Amino acid sequence: MASISSTLGILATLAKWFFTDKPTSAAIDITRRCNLKCKHCYWWQQDHPPEMSTSETARFMKSLKASGLRVALLYGGEPTLRLELCREASRIFDSALIFTNGLNGFPELGNAQWLVSLEGPREINDAIRGDGVYEEVKRNISRAHRAPLVHMTICRPNSSRKAIEGFVREMCSLPIKGIGFSFYTPVNSPADGELFVPLHERDQIVDLLLNLREKYGKRVGITQAMARQLKSNGAFAHWNQYQLCPVSERVRCFCSDGSPKRCTYGDEADCSKCGCAAVVAYRGAFHPLDLSTLRVIIGLLRP
Repeated sequence: MASISSTLGILATLAKWFFTDKPTSAAIDITRRCNLKCKHCYWWQQDHPPEMSTSETARFMKSLKASGLRVALLYGGEPTLRLELCREASRIFDSALIFTNGLNGFPELGNAQWLVSLEGPREINDAIRGDGVYEEVKRNISRAHRAPLVHMTICRPNSSRKAIEGFVREMCSLPIKGIGFSFYTPVNSPADGELFVPLHERDQIVDLLLNLREKYGKRVGITQAMARQLKSNGAFAHWNQYQLCPVSERVRCFCSDGSPKRCTYGDEADCSKCGCAAVVAYRGAFHPLDLSTLRVIIGLLRP
């Protein structure tokens, strides 16, 4: 459970969202290394500057916290390759969400929440992420000290009804905290055409996800308000430009050497086709206020 000081920090972050337009969070690539090369991963399309040392990164994190960024989102590469920095982040920030491929398990980390990426049933996931990954991650989920969150990036190879329904059914049979979804965002990659799900098809998938929430309950992390943000006939046009993106206001993104970048997806991300779950959750919670979506966000922030 979150400590009292962490809980107060999370409440302060929520208050900042309500009453100001100031940034609250830091998204940091803590490593330039990864032990997988997933076919749909935006990170492999970016430059990978040198890593700061452990002490340099810890000082950098402390300076971000001192500047008012109370929440950390840790990316890589693969953050568990620098587990000591995951521990530092859990001590420094009020809340830390760590994105992992799950191959190195889910060590206990205090205020940190593990979020593991999987991309559908075994055959589809392993075609994207590598042979044997699915079963190994399932074993690690079953052994985890604290239930992790699961995240699925919906792209062409895993976008069928059968794949999504089967994946959600199996994940909900495991000891997970919940499952969330984003959609592949083009990043000026040669593979964009093979991966991007057209918006009219995305609308149908969003309806499917809502039906799965009805069937499997609140662990399926999409609400009506979140769905509205993704729909082409909903609120999507209100945020699918960088200048309109609320996450670009709230989250400061950094490379592994501490240099800033425009977006965690990289400088080439196509905002007009964005499928970022963070934007969907934030706008779903606050435009207008929606308590169901706000509970989803609090579930992310509290381990």
